[in-house]
Amino acid sequence: MKELVQLAIGGPAAIGARASATLTDLLASSGVQVVRTGSVVLEWPNAALPSQTSAWESAQPAEHDPLAFAFRHLTGSGPRDPWATPVDPIRVQVADWIRSERLRSTPPWPDGATGAIAIIHEARPFEQERSGLRGRLSRSPKEPPLAPYERLAAVERARHVPSALRSIDLLQPSEQAQVRALGFALDTPAGVQIAARPGFRRGTAFPTRGYDTAAERAAEWIELPLLGDTPDAGLRALLNSGGGAALSIPVERFAGEHAAEEAVIYDELLERLQGVGLWLTTPEELLRRLYA
Repeated sequence: MKELVQLAIGGPAAIGARASATLTDLLASSGVQVVRTGSVVLEWPNAALPSQTSAWESAQPAEHDPLAFAFRHLTGSGPRDPWATPVDPIRVQVADWIRSERLRSTPPWPDGATGAIAIIHEARPFEQERSGLRGRLSRSPKEPPLAPYERLAAVERARHVPSALRSIDLLQPSEQAQVRALGFALDTPAGVQIAARPGFRRGTAFPTRGYDTAAERAAEWIELPLLGDTPDAGLRALLNSGGGAALSIPVERFAGEHAAEEAVIYDELLERLQGVGLWLTTPEELLRRLYA
């Protein structure tokens, strides 16, 4: 059963807003939804997550104020490399806090799924056929520009896996209509970002909100971590924690002379992910589950 909680945030207003946004995401990662009025009230600061006002304005270690450290890490607003030290130990502290409050939590994924992965593809611009003499002198026939999309869609259709396209501004409106007809979602939230470096622990296991410093409120964008083009060792941690990540595979991989082999590899990958109980979905659906 998912517990609904209300946060009672102490401290200066600006820090409280940042702490509230960070805690909302950390609690969501354990299947606990934050609402304005809930069945349980959680108070911060507390023994599990102490507060030090100066930590929010400096790059102090996690032990000085774990929540301030988590905020800097998740938003990338700190002066240090945000990938240098993972935020996962702080997530463990939040989980311990949940247990001490005797909250009941379950992963928010449907049909008993053990975790979730949003499938995202970077769009490939359509290559226009050359006309005139250049076209006639072309040494090798070019496959239709829609072929890589068709190859990819066929694999996902057979596995009943939905996915979304990013960078659709690379396609003309008529081309967007063609790929939409193949089943790709084009309504990926505009703010969804992918972590710049691969690897489960390079980011965080769950979507995270940024913080709009000027407005002093949680930002509208969400960052989804990049799991990599194949499940790495972090997949075990993902399953254990019931988290959600993003799998980014560019359409470009399904074009060219090795396209058929890539389609087979991708099909096997989806089979493995489904076999371990993951819910494969689009970024929009993943975010709806966490932040509806």
